[in-house]
Amino acid sequence: MAWLTELEHKANLFISVIGALAFNAGQLLFIGVLLHAFGSIGGWTPAEVIVLFGIRMASHSVYAFFFRRTIDVDLVVHTGEFDRYLLRPTSPFLQLLMRRFNLQQIGDVIIAGVILALVLPRASITWHPLLVLWLALAIAAGGMLEGGLQLARGALAFRLRNTQSLTGLIDAVFGTYGNFPLQIFGPVGAVLFTAPLPLAFVAWIPAAMVTGRVDSLWFPAWLGWLSPAVGVACMAASIAFFTRQSRHYSSPGS
Repeated sequence: MAWLTELEHKANLFISVIGALAFNAGQLLFIGVLLHAFGSIGGWTPAEVIVLFGIRMASHSVYAFFFRRTIDVDLVVHTGEFDRYLLRPTSPFLQLLMRRFNLQQIGDVIIAGVILALVLPRASITWHPLLVLWLALAIAAGGMLEGGLQLARGALAFRLRNTQSLTGLIDAVFGTYGNFPLQIFGPVGAVLFTAPLPLAFVAWIPAAMVTGRVDSLWFPAWLGWLSPAVGVACMAASIAFFTRQSRHYSSPGS
């Protein structure tokens, strides 16, 4: 099994986990420096900002564990590995996801879990069962949204020679801007990060809804409760796009 293969290389796994922990700790430290210097970010208190960061990390963990292999479409297509996918009765999309189980992202899971466990009880949030369920759905949908964007990017490999530069671009945008309340980028930036690039649905909108900071949103607050549907729709549309583009596959051995 794919996850057993990962466990066979324990040293690499350990180094990768430590690296992920260090990287995410560095991001958290940078946010801490900003909060120490200015007291708040975009009017959000330190606890609210850390809630947003924790939600973003939790969504990224969902993506990393279940959908990270979407970054491999270029490799699968251009090496001819996709030939084997077409010969099996299982969906090529599912085969892509299962080609390698990414235990290395456990560092993301650890830091997200620790952050949420520490900050959520201290944040001014009135918890009830429906809100807990909604937040869990929002986190899962955020991971699906990030995975959907990477899958749609990868589907272009059936027509283009190389799309790996777009992989790094998506990772950079999510990792750089997704950790902050997006209203700090101004009205135009907030709209751009909601519509053309739906980064807002990963953490900003869910965090605003659970912390009550709906005043930061540029649209009616009730629409925020529908945000998980965006991630689900993005993944569904990307799977359909991937399937359609796969019809243009040409084996490198042909």
